[in-house]
Amino acid sequence: MHNGTLDRSLLENEFETLVSKSKNYINTRDKEELNSLRSDIEQLRIKLNNALRDSSNRHNANYRTALKLMLSIMNKFTDSVELMDNLKSERPIFQEFDTHKMLDIILPNIKYLVNYESWCSKLDTKKLEADYQYIESLEDQHKRVLLTYLLQDFHNMDEVINLLKIGEIYKSIAEKLVSLSQLQGYMEEQ
Repeated sequence: MHNGTLDRSLLENEFETLVSKSKNYINTRDKEELNSLRSDIEQLRIKLNNALRDSSNRHNANYRTALKLMLSIMNKFTDSVELMDNLKSERPIFQEFDTHKMLDIILPNIKYLVNYESWCSKLDTKKLEADYQYIESLEDQHKRVLLTYLLQDFHNMDEVINLLKIGEIYKSIAEKLVSLSQLQGYMEEQ
């Protein structure tokens, strides 16, 4: 930490690590990876909470808003880890579910948020809305693919439901970023 602020490059790297470990776990189902992901999330949550607590009067609203949204994103990652822990099947169901692409779409926007002083100007509402639409189309595609697996064997129900919920979580992160960008645009118009 420097003057009560978070090291931006370190914070970016930590979010990249969360995304990378999430992708790896979906492919490998390695419990060590999941435990490491949980630990990383908790450590980052503590840093963000401390920075938010320390920011009360020393920093501008952009910094505090960015911290609050990053904490909200951390809660979403926590929820996704709990769902990942419930993925038991080693069958190829999960390979048809493109969470990698969803995570790759939201990561650059999270990085803009990390650069709290300039996120207002760098979060492009039109691009975020397009990203959100793309994630939504991926989710619709996933529903069709997963429905096929469900129809093949209803014992796949838990796996299908958990994968759909993980996709919804990633979509909600994108939705939060869109909402923030739209709010910022509205505030600039005033």
